[in-house]
Amino acid sequence: MKTIAAIVSFALIVGCMAVTEEQKEAARQLAGKCMQQTGTSEESVQRLRNGDTSGADDNTKCFVQCFFQGAGVVDGEGNMQEAFVTEKLASEYGQAKAEEVVQRCRNNSGANACERSFSLLQCYIANRASLM
Repeated sequence: MKTIAAIVSFALIVGCMAVTEEQKEAARQLAGKCMQQTGTSEESVQRLRNGDTSGADDNTKCFVQCFFQGAGVVDGEGNMQEAFVTEKLASEYGQAKAEEVVQRCRNNSGANACERSFSLLQCYIANRASLM
């Protein structure tokens, strides 16, 4: 499930990968679990899916941490799992592009896991065009 959720999470973030219905359902389930855990609204999650990170509150940032951790993208501290992320991106976009994006986004900073995961999301959104 982590692999499926990871692929879907990147598809949702990057907005350009093809995903199966099974992968979409796994992502929906993970998102629902994380919404319940963090108290994030559907509206906030939809804004994230649309690439809008402006005005995100702490609950929304922690939703990203929960979702990314559940997908295997980050660890419990919000640090990117570089090998895993590179592998997943490389399978869709090629090794060079994957490594370039991971290099740009590897230093996701923040005061806590939620802030670091959210920083990673913002970096991917800012750099997704380079994957094309």
